[in-house]
Amino acid sequence: MNWSAFFYDLQNWMIESNKFSQKYPITTDEYWEWLVNSIGHLGNKYNNHPLVNIFLSDLMKYQESNLNQVTGGKAI
Repeated sequence: MNWSAFFYDLQNWMIESNKFSQKYPITTDEYWEWLVNSIGHLGNKYNNHPLVNIFLSDLMKYQESNLNQVTGGKAI
């Protein structure tokens, strides 16, 4: 497992997420579709290594937490 490559890609994913969220806020379906697809692609790139999946799952949970802060925990 090339951890340097994974963390490099993860850092780039975070940059892209920030850019994407400027056009499509975290409250939009477009953002969540992009997030799920891009995280899935990243996991597949690293053969869904168990630790990679933990990092990506935690990233998804973090974004869900951000969404809850924005919406006050209400469904959108």
